[in-house]
Amino acid sequence: MKRLTMIGCAFAGALASTFTLPAAADETNPYIVHRQGTYKTISGHMDSLKAMLFLKHDAQGQTAYHAEAIVEAFKHMGNAYPAGSDKGKTKARAEIWSQPDKFREAGRNSFAAATALAEATQMGDQKEMVEAFKKLGSTCKACHDDFRKK
Repeated sequence: MKRLTMIGCAFAGALASTFTLPAAADETNPYIVHRQGTYKTISGHMDSLKAMLFLKHDAQGQTAYHAEAIVEAFKHMGNAYPAGSDKGKTKARAEIWSQPDKFREAGRNSFAAATALAEATQMGDQKEMVEAFKKLGSTCKACHDDFRKK
C-alpha cells in the first residue's frame, strides 16, 4: 500500500509538472518565480478558508491549518523584492522600489492581519474568524492597489 501511494504521488507530481513547467520556464528571474509561487500558495489557502467560512464547506477543523500556512508563507517571503527583481514577467509596480517604507508597512499590515486570523482560528469563534479573514483580505487589496499592476 505504501509503495502504491508513493507511485501515485510520483505520477501526480510528474503530471502536474507537465502542465506547470512550461509556464514557469518563461521566467528566469528567481526572485519573481519565488514570490509568485509564495503568493499563489497564500491565495490557495485564502480560497480554502473562503470555502469554509462563507460557503459552509464541512472542513471547519482545517481553518487553523490554512491560516497558519498563510502566516508561514509570509515568513518565507524573505528578501523577495531586491533591486533588479523588477526585470522579467512581473506585476510588481515601480513603487515597490521607489517607496520601500510604504511597501514594507503594507507587508507588516498583511502579516499582522494573517497572524490575527491564525489566532482567531485557534479560538474557533466563527464571527471572529470571518472578521479576521476580511481584515486580511483588505490588507492584501490595499497592497495590490498601491503596488501591483492591473
